[in-house]
Amino acid sequence: MEGDKMCKKPSLMVSLIPFISLIVFMLLGVIVFDSAPQIPLIICCVITAFIGKFLGISWDDMEKAMIETNSMAMQANFIIMIVGCLVGTWIAGGVVPGMIYYGLKMFTPTMFLFLLPVICAIVSVSTGSAWTTAGTMGTAAMGIGAGLGIPAPIVAGAVVSGASFGDKLSPLSDSTNLAAGVVGTNVFEHIRHMLYTTIPSFTIAVSLFGLIGLKYKGAVVDTTQIDAISKTILATFHISPLIFIAPLSVILMIIFKVPAIPGMIGGATIGTIFAFSQGNSISEVLHALFYGVQLSTGNAMVDSLLNRGGLLSMMETISLVMCALAFGGLVKRIGCLDTIISVILKHCHSRGSIILSNIVSCIAMNFMAADQYMSIVIPGQMYKPVYEKLNLHPTNLSRVLEDAGTLTSGLVPWSTCGAIYFTTLGVSAFAYAPFHFLGFINPLVSAFYGYTGIALKPLDSSKPIGNILSENNTLDKDNTVKI
Repeated sequence: MEGDKMCKKPSLMVSLIPFISLIVFMLLGVIVFDSAPQIPLIICCVITAFIGKFLGISWDDMEKAMIETNSMAMQANFIIMIVGCLVGTWIAGGVVPGMIYYGLKMFTPTMFLFLLPVICAIVSVSTGSAWTTAGTMGTAAMGIGAGLGIPAPIVAGAVVSGASFGDKLSPLSDSTNLAAGVVGTNVFEHIRHMLYTTIPSFTIAVSLFGLIGLKYKGAVVDTTQIDAISKTILATFHISPLIFIAPLSVILMIIFKVPAIPGMIGGATIGTIFAFSQGNSISEVLHALFYGVQLSTGNAMVDSLLNRGGLLSMMETISLVMCALAFGGLVKRIGCLDTIISVILKHCHSRGSIILSNIVSCIAMNFMAADQYMSIVIPGQMYKPVYEKLNLHPTNLSRVLEDAGTLTSGLVPWSTCGAIYFTTLGVSAFAYAPFHFLGFINPLVSAFYGYTGIALKPLDSSKPIGNILSENNTLDKDNTVKI
C-alpha cells in the first residue's frame, strides 16, 4: 500500500512497549485486582493504537488489522460454541459421567501415582477442561495421597500433568481449538500432529510417577471420596459401556479427517440421542445445548464436575480470544512483531534454533502475560510467516504452541492456571513445578524434533523442509525470509 511507505518502522524499544504494558496490566488486573483478562487486554490495545498513530498508521488500517486477525479464528470460535453444545449433551446423556465412572474404577492402592495422571487425563479429555479436572478429581486425589503419606507436591504434579494432557489433546478444549485457529489449520489435523510429541512425553511422565509410586506401594488407600463420586454418578445416570460410542465416534472422525465443524456437530447430535435415552425432555435437551447442565445430586464434588457445558458457557472464552487476537493484530500491523522476529532471526539461523526460540517465546509469554491464551496468540502471530518460508506446515507451529504454551502455563504461580491449581489443590506452583513432568518433558521433545526433523510436516510436500538460514535471514536454496 502507498500509505504503508510513509509509516515509521518501530525500534526494538518501541516494539517492546505493548508487551511491557501487557505484563504490567495483566499482572495488576488479573493477579492483584482479580479482574477478567479481557479488560487489561483492551487497555493494551488502546496503548498500542496510540503507538500506531505515532508511527503514522491510520485508525482504519489498525481496525482492519484487528478484524482480519479475528477472522482467522472464526472457525475456532464456531467450533468452541459447538463444543459447548456438545459438552452439555454429553453430560446430560451420561457420556462424560460414564467416562469418569469407568476411569475411577482404574484406581488401585498399589498403583495410585502411576494411574493418577492417566485418570486425570481421561477426565480432562472427556470434559475438555484441565481446571475442572483439578477441581474435582484433583481434590479427591489430594485427600487420597495424604492418606497414603505421599507429599502433596508430588500428587499435585501428577494431577496437573494428567489434566494438562487432556486439555491439550481434547477436541473439546478451547486452547486446542484456539491454537489451530490462530495458525489456520484443521483442529483434528492439529490433534493428530500433537500425538507425535505428546504421547512419548506423557509415557515418560507416567513412568516417572510409577517409579516414585513404588516407594508407597504397600500403603493402604482410603477410597471414600472416590466411592462417593461413583455411587452418586450411578444414582443419577444410567451408565453402560454404550456411552463409549460417543467418544469413539469423535476419534473416528479424527482418523478419517472429517472437517472439524461437521465433526463436532455430529458429536453433539450423538450426545443429544444419549440425552434423550437418559429420560430428558426436548426442553431439557435444548436447555443443556444452550445453558449447559445444572444438577443437584447432593454431592458437591459431582455437581462441580458436571454442572457445565452449553453454548453460553463458551462466550467468555470467545470474548477473551477476540481481545487477544485484536491485540495480536495491532502489534503485528504497527510492525512490533516484525521488529522482534527480525532480532530473533539474527541469532537463530537453523530450523532447530528457530523452533527452540518459538518454544522459549511461548514459555516467556506465559511468565510475562500470566495467561496461556497469550502464549498461543502472540507467538503464533510472530512465527507463522517464518514457518511458511521454512516450508513447514501450520500444524508444526500449532503443535509447538501447545507443547510450550498450553503445557507450561501451570508452571507459572501467578498465571491463571497456576492460580486455579493453587486454589483447587492447595499447593503452589513453586512446590509442584518440579513434579509437573509433562510440562518439562514435552517442550524438550518438541525442541528435539525441531533439530532432528522428526515428525515435521512440509507445507509443500514436493519441496524439502528448509533447514538453514543465512546471515541475512535467507533460506538456503534462495528461499528468502521476508517478515
